[in-house]
Amino acid sequence: MIHPKQSREIERTPSQAFRFGSADAVKQVLEEVEKAAEKRINDGFSEINFTLGVMNCFLVTYIFAAFPQHLWIIYVIEGLFLFPMKSYFFYKAKPLNQIYYLFDYCWIMNMVGVVALIVLVAGKHSLSESFRKELFLAAYGTACGPLFAATAVLPFISLIFHDMNSMTSVFIHFFPPLLFYILRWRSEEVLAAWPNAFSLDYTNDIQFWPEDSFTGNVFGNTIIGYLMWYIPYCVWIYFIGHDLPREVRMKKLKNGSPAPTTFDTVFHANHRNGNCVAMGTLFFNRSVEESKRQIANNDFETRDLVVYMAFHFLLVIASIVIVAYPCYLSRYVHGTFLVLLLIICTWRGAKRYTYYSTQMYARIIRSKFEANLRHGGTAFEA
Repeated sequence: MIHPKQSREIERTPSQAFRFGSADAVKQVLEEVEKAAEKRINDGFSEINFTLGVMNCFLVTYIFAAFPQHLWIIYVIEGLFLFPMKSYFFYKAKPLNQIYYLFDYCWIMNMVGVVALIVLVAGKHSLSESFRKELFLAAYGTACGPLFAATAVLPFISLIFHDMNSMTSVFIHFFPPLLFYILRWRSEEVLAAWPNAFSLDYTNDIQFWPEDSFTGNVFGNTIIGYLMWYIPYCVWIYFIGHDLPREVRMKKLKNGSPAPTTFDTVFHANHRNGNCVAMGTLFFNRSVEESKRQIANNDFETRDLVVYMAFHFLLVIASIVIVAYPCYLSRYVHGTFLVLLLIICTWRGAKRYTYYSTQMYARIIRSKFEANLRHGGTAFEA
């Protein structure tokens, strides 16, 4: 047995710390492992949630392949379930309330899409054919452009079956282009099954680019739909949302003290996650230390917000041209994109499960032993 006094005189590598640990380190390791396991459980990591997530994927795949004319019903039902549930989780999020995440473009477009489908089916004879066509063109470009492209580039859109947050992200980004594959390329089956609900006779005659008018085509209608969200959101985020997550808010209470910091926004979440440092270095010659200070205080400059919203606009335009237009040209391109992005989402989910099962706990154990080794501890022979 090694004497405690002697052990402190022996310099050990982190690997040796696994062989000669301290009682305190072992206790800390166990506590951290239990915390990590509890967090996974609180996030929904259970046999029931995993089973439901997998079975839901099987259900969507089966309906898509065997009964594509009814896929829109699955979209509406799941939307009516997931949106309230996600709103509840946003509202209960800590340390900041995330309910304003619902103001983001992808969330608004999906909520409008669910409502529009219900209205279109329920009020077929009360809406003109021209209005229904204009709405279809805008929805088609939105689903196959920005939402489809976001599925490819946003790393958190992944098939993590037990996690409602991840599965909802997949739903709002991947399900719309999946649905519009059916509405565009298999419209005859939808019309045959729902003759009194849908009017899709024009799907083979739609045009993508503006000609005589900016409206009446996929590109123009999608841009108009986007601007109907973009302009109000820019006004809100500039005058209200920009200040909400600041540690010391600009808005004051009647007694002169700063208003409480309660809410978060998607802009702030993205900026904390690397955008602030990258943007400050690339555009503003801002030091990394200053960017980190802004991240710590959620106090970002107005020019960051302007550049962020400008990039949002440009990327939406690019997605319509690069992704939606090829999908418009060919059902085979549209189908290939669906398969590729499904593989990407599955691969991201597989990476997360691999991390859970092979790396997460090992990192916790190693970091705790290394920390104990650096600070010294009462060692014993394992």
